[in-house]
Amino acid sequence: MQNKAMTDSEVSRIKIGKHTFGIVGLKKTLANMAEEYVDQPDDVVVEILLNRLSKKNYIPEKAKKKYGRAFVQEFRRFLGQSFGDQNAQGLEIKVLGAGCVVCDSLENEVMGALTDMGLAAELEHVRDVDQIAQYKIKGTPALIINGKVMCTGTAPSKRQIRKWLEEAGWCEPSGGSMDNPVFIKNITFSDVHNLAELVDFAEGRVVSRTFAQNPSLSITLFAFDKGEGVSTHTAPGDAMLQVLDGEAAVNIDGKEMTVCAGQVVVMPANVPHSVTGVERFKMLLTVVK
Repeated sequence: MQNKAMTDSEVSRIKIGKHTFGIVGLKKTLANMAEEYVDQPDDVVVEILLNRLSKKNYIPEKAKKKYGRAFVQEFRRFLGQSFGDQNAQGLEIKVLGAGCVVCDSLENEVMGALTDMGLAAELEHVRDVDQIAQYKIKGTPALIINGKVMCTGTAPSKRQIRKWLEEAGWCEPSGGSMDNPVFIKNITFSDVHNLAELVDFAEGRVVSRTFAQNPSLSITLFAFDKGEGVSTHTAPGDAMLQVLDGEAAVNIDGKEMTVCAGQVVVMPANVPHSVTGVERFKMLLTVVK
């Protein structure tokens, strides 16, 4: 799959505070600033990013500080630089990998470590190839804890993950976050939503939005471009695929089927399966472990 040129209208999803928002033109802005501002201090970078990105995005005046912090963190990540004071943002963990058995195993080990330690964290499994490329890693799966690459090309044990978290100062339960946990994320509460409108298609890509992720359950919304898909793999739990729009080709242990809008199919745990877009389609995937 060839990389597409970045455009001013491209939308990137980033976490700002406790919620995830789509930012128009972020990737192109970062690329345009990379050479000139690589050695500039954070406060200068924040001012420039807020000025440029506010032209295409609504940034509330009261939230400018949070937006600025998130923008500069994305800029440092784009440059492969570390970003100071990570713990002030909370614990953020990313698993990078297209969805192979080893990648899923790493995600499970991370969730197990968090559960054992009583820690609350923002855990995201990044499956999109273009998004993974932004991190400039040498191989997948990869584990990133608060912006720091901990490993690439391997799946460390739960014991090793716990050790890294402890060494980074995450030895105690997360206090207030655990007292008031957020079980469903990346969607506003107490509002009516159309699921198919909560994730957008992107040419040549698979776009995802995670609503829930814990050791026993994951709920993720996907948008697949035509011909894009997830190659044959197994999952540690029963996975229910619900097509919201379009049409998908599903293969479960060699059995081919077509799933259309309004239909569902369950892919059993530990049984090889794959999903491909016959045409552009959106689906809600619920995995129960």
